[in-house]
Amino acid sequence: MNYEKEINAVGEEVINPDGSVIPTIESENISKEKEKYVISREDIPTFNKILVTDDGKDISNKALNYAISLSNSTKAEIVILRIIEDVEQLDISVEGSKDVRENKKLNNGNFERTIKGEIINSMEEKIKNCRAVGCDNKVSYKFLTGNRIDEIVKEINDNNYDLVVLTTTHIDSWFRSLFSDARKIISNINSPVLIIQ
Repeated sequence: MNYEKEINAVGEEVINPDGSVIPTIESENISKEKEKYVISREDIPTFNKILVTDDGKDISNKALNYAISLSNSTKAEIVILRIIEDVEQLDISVEGSKDVRENKKLNNGNFERTIKGEIINSMEEKIKNCRAVGCDNKVSYKFLTGNRIDEIVKEINDNNYDLVVLTTTHIDSWFRSLFSDARKIISNINSPVLIIQ
């Protein structure tokens, strides 16, 4: 280790083994970081809308519990997002009716679509459970189809969520961590993320 050039992470001087002192040099990056992240009332984030990803597994319920706790203390709306990659394999029925009264376009067309099936029933049950445990704030759900990672990233970037709650399994190697779904999502968004494992 070359002690003559060493300065610690906060830019303080280092005493060499011979007793000489290297002068304090504060790097530009360190001073910018100090200015950027301060603790003050103005810089404490507020949560108005929290996105929780849901894959139908128990870990998604654990993530929802965290979101409910945050929502109860901040009055934030919770949006539960489920991505459906294989629509054909699900027991879903879609009913449509034309809106002739106002001749307005609904759902990218001129038909109002209603989705029914077990997936909808399970999500409605999840919202009832949120109410049963004391969540009085708005809770809604959204279904999207397509590639799971791409759709989650697009949803987050398009809708200004104040916090995103993601789930992941315990990752036991750096290689699997590098290619995990959560990492792929986080690297493509700017919203704060809470990861539940």
